[in-house]
Amino acid sequence: MASPKKKVPRTQESLSVEAWCKAAVNLIIREGVQALAVEPMTRELGVTKGSFYWHFENRDALVHETLRRWELDQTRDLFARFGAIEDPLSRLRILMFAAFEDIENGLLFAALSSSSEDPRVQPYLKQVSEQRLQYVTESFQALDLEPEEARRRALFAYSSYVGYFHLLRAIPDRVKAVSDLSAYVHYLADSLAPRREPATKGRKAR
Repeated sequence: MASPKKKVPRTQESLSVEAWCKAAVNLIIREGVQALAVEPMTRELGVTKGSFYWHFENRDALVHETLRRWELDQTRDLFARFGAIEDPLSRLRILMFAAFEDIENGLLFAALSSSSEDPRVQPYLKQVSEQRLQYVTESFQALDLEPEEARRRALFAYSSYVGYFHLLRAIPDRVKAVSDLSAYVHYLADSLAPRREPATKGRKAR
């Protein structure tokens, strides 16, 4: 008679690396990178420490894997989502609206920025910020702006994004009470990348 198959512990089969990283993202958004710890996470997820150590050597390994996935998603996502939009003005405006509408990712970026001196966070944060800023700069340059003006507008747009989510994380009630996000982004987009006036046919009658 064949011996029964050895059962995999439930904690090992129910929580994947992706699930642990998602839980880490949620905790970073709420409490910051410093709050990541094995015991509180296992209690919140209802699993044992064995489930964690099945995938990760220690807490730092979870931090690195979570941020590695975040960096890959952010750099790959820019080109995959917006690269196919041929009109540079439409591409830039859609990019700006999409960035502000992604509340979770904006709050994650704000939380990571608060730990920018953490050696586990700094390289990923730097890489993502540089990639984003470069992409936005190139998008402005595609509007036939001079390189210096393109860099200036890109920095202003990115600073507005960073500042908004820092405030949203720090004082959410006050920001939500006075801020219409759609109007905010419309104002920003119209200031930095205004829509072109449609060409008029013929000359106006005098």
